[in-house]
This record gives sequence, structure tokens and C-alpha cells, in this order.
Amino acid sequence: MLGYLSWRRHRRFVHSPGVLADVVTDIQARGFDHITVTGDLTHVGLPAECRAAAAWLRSLGKADEVTVIPGNHDRYVRADWSETVGCWSEYLAGDDSRIASEPMFPSLRVRDSVAIIGLDSAVPSAPLFATGRIGEEQRQRIAVLLDQARQRGLFRLVLIHHSPLPRGHRWRKRLTDAAALLRVLQRQGAELVVHGHGHKRRIDVVSTSQGDMVVVAAPSASLVGLGRGGYNGYRISRTGSGWRVEVSEYAHRAGKVVAQECREFELSRP
Repeated sequence: MLGYLSWRRHRRFVHSPGVLADVVTDIQARGFDHITVTGDLTHVGLPAECRAAAAWLRSLGKADEVTVIPGNHDRYVRADWSETVGCWSEYLAGDDSRIASEPMFPSLRVRDSVAIIGLDSAVPSAPLFATGRIGEEQRQRIAVLLDQARQRGLFRLVLIHHSPLPRGHRWRKRLTDAAALLRVLQRQGAELVVHGHGHKRRIDVVSTSQGDMVVVAAPSASLVGLGRGGYNGYRISRTGSGWRVEVSEYAHRAGKVVAQECREFELSRP
């Protein structure tokens, strides 16, 4: 009920289907190799919302060209998986996962030289909270996947809805086991972590045993307001000492999407 009241009184006025449509049109026009969606495709995760989101995903791209992870709004209430986020199973599943049943996270997709590892931090939370949790099982499995990807010489891109940084969000919206997950990421190493949830652009650089790790907060694709809605684009390339990552910001302004700041990171690897 609180979520519904939030939608009626506030959120439906600050998230626009028109802004989202402009953003999707721009993404498709630029011809990116792959699209990632870091959750919150719905408001309270009801079956009708999830079915509508499934139709939207099909308009966004094919399942092997779009990788999705759930957000806390997508699991706002306890509901049957097959009738909610299970509607997107082909977009959630890893390369070796069956999509007939609930997929196991972390998911793994390899596209060219990039290992895309999806985590699920979406769990129902108490009223007035928007916290997330990864849990011990996912932490153990991502440690293995990160190590295997490193041995294969792959760029490691981790997708998670909540920030993996202990202070990445306000306390009532944080990842409750962020410190434990961050220790895994720092021990095993990763090149890039992309998360959503906060609706604000932010970039942090974190030291790991394998060199620097770039942590990027993606903006909301549908948020109303000058430059508030939009998306990030990433260009990943090999260098003699590791990887180069270019992070470009695309913001919605006056009915169109425009390129803004581009930041470049050189990630040397031992």
C-alpha cells in the first residue's frame, strides 16, 4: 500500500514513458554491441507490471543482446517468480542456464572479450526501506566466476542493482552485506561494476588485488528533469598493460538525448 501511495502521489509524475522512449531510440540508433539493464523495470512488481516490462524488453532488443538483473521494485512484494520477474527469464539467464525455471545467480554471459556477471540483490524489505542483499551463496559463486574469467583473459563486468560500496546509498536503501561483497571484489578483482538504484550518476574507483576497479552508478532512463534521465555508454578495449574503459554520459534534454562528459580509465593488470 505504501508503494502504491508513493506511485500515486509522486513517482508517476517524475518517471516519463516519453523520456524512456527517447532514451531507447537513442540507444538503438547508436548501435551498441550489448545493452544492460540494472533493474527496477516495475514499481511494485505486480504480475501485470512484469508482463508489460517483458513486452518492453522485447522492443528493446533480443534476449542474447540484452542482459537484465532485477531491482528492489521488481521484488517489492513476495509473489510467484514465474508470474513476475520470471516473465523476463530469457533476459536474466546466463549462457549455460535453463530458462524454464528460476535462474541461478550470479549469471554469466560472455560477449566477445567481456564476461558479464549478473548479481541479484533484490529482496522484499520492510516498509520505508529499500535495502538489498546478496548473501553468502552468491558471494561464493561470484568469487569463482571472477577468477575463472581472469584466467581466460576476459574483461569482468559485474551488474548489480544496489551499490556494492558500504556508503553507496543512504542507510535505509543500502546493500546490507555490501562490505562482505566488496571484500570479495577487492580480493578477486573486477574491471567494472555497474549498478542502478540511486537514480544519480556517480563514478568511484576502488583499489583491488588486481588493480583499480571502476564502480559506476547508472542514472534512471525515465527520470523527468533537465539532464536527469538518460543512460551511460561504455567502450572497452585492450591495451598492452590491461584494459581501457571509456564511460560516456548521455542525458535527456529538451526532448532529445545528448552526449555529455566522457571519462577514460586505464586499468593495468598484474
